[in-house]
Amino acid sequence: MKYLAQSALITILFLCQCCSQNQEEGVKMENINYSQFMGSEISTLHIYVKSMDLSTGRVEVRGSDRAKPEKPFNVNWGDDTVSEGKFPFEHVYVDRTNNYIIKVKSHYSDTSSDSAEAYIRFVLPRLEPIALDSKTTVTVPKSKIDLKSRLPQEGMYKFSQSLSFFSDEFLPQPTRDMIEYVLSTAALIQMDFVNHNVYMEDSTFQQVLLRDAGFGGMYSLWFTDPVSFGVGDYGLQGTIQWSSFFHEMGHNFTLNTPADHYFGGKIDGNANAIYSESMAQIFQHATALSLVNNYDKYGISPDLAYEIKLSAENSFKGLARRYGEYIASGFPYVSWNNPDTPNDETLPTFMTIAYKFFAYAEQGNYDYQQSLKRMLFFLQTFNEEWEEKYDRQHNTKEADEFRATLMVSALSYAFEDDFRADFIKLNFPINNMIYDGLLAAVEK
Repeated sequence: MKYLAQSALITILFLCQCCSQNQEEGVKMENINYSQFMGSEISTLHIYVKSMDLSTGRVEVRGSDRAKPEKPFNVNWGDDTVSEGKFPFEHVYVDRTNNYIIKVKSHYSDTSSDSAEAYIRFVLPRLEPIALDSKTTVTVPKSKIDLKSRLPQEGMYKFSQSLSFFSDEFLPQPTRDMIEYVLSTAALIQMDFVNHNVYMEDSTFQQVLLRDAGFGGMYSLWFTDPVSFGVGDYGLQGTIQWSSFFHEMGHNFTLNTPADHYFGGKIDGNANAIYSESMAQIFQHATALSLVNNYDKYGISPDLAYEIKLSAENSFKGLARRYGEYIASGFPYVSWNNPDTPNDETLPTFMTIAYKFFAYAEQGNYDYQQSLKRMLFFLQTFNEEWEEKYDRQHNTKEADEFRATLMVSALSYAFEDDFRADFIKLNFPINNMIYDGLLAAVEK
């Protein structure tokens, strides 16, 4: 988005839906390991389930391959049926008492290949829900919510006129309860990431997922009470966009921290993304990793964890690809998004910051949770002096240096290392005096 994404009430009762035994036997659950998507060989194949009909078994799969192979794609539908051709693909599942893994393979002229997977769910997962903190739960409301804004309802803070809610007719599968439980578990994880230091209304940080049928993506409404996020219909059709949900929730948390001087409203506009989008990307993928790699702790079944894993890995491939493009393009560091251009010039920069968080974590075998909590502890020193130097209103050399140095200092503090030299090679305008001052302020 060109400007800061405008990024809940819930009581989780809950369900324990049963599933067939062979459904889970078909899933070999392994931990997320983002290191496999780092390096020079980045997957270019992307697939997703556009739609599925529970009553007829009809499924439509779409996708693309940035490598543009001339040879047809091979599709294994997981029910002893295979096909080949070009996107989109359609298939009808006769047996709808099981779930299926779709595997698509591309073939290139140099005899190499690439593959991607998607999950088809006809049977609800078996969940054994744990007790969650009611102060941080997430709901998918069944009726219109009366949102209140902490900021003037104009410009970037204006509510969409198409905001509504997802009716029961829209959610036959997955169920409302299942979505609420997964997102509430994600909120529990993200609240820990921010060290429980966020703005709260009536001592709660509850979020609502709202429907914006006229929108082609998602966006955060971090400034509303209750805190909320808007989701286009695609988010709950076919492939469930778990990773993107975690992204918008990440906006909500990181723009509402620290509680006494939160970033939201103080960095908004053309200079927002170096902080807001970097942190949302980090929260998105760190949340998925924590949730998937501890799925049994949270009472989530292996098949549902696998579905979330695929979502996170697919989005991380995009993150890694953007980092590769940053390198290939000659390190185009930018912290200011020119409002007169159609594209967001800051995208390669904030993707690079997020990518480096995961590269450092994987290379040093760090604990993601503790490293991210340290990063947030650093950033939660944010105050009026830092806000003034961030200077969201102006595109100056001084502001550029502060924004770059702020994020690199936060990464260095997170991993108890000094990454200035690394980022100087990436063309980030690091200011050593600012770096020393930021670290000294945090370590007081």
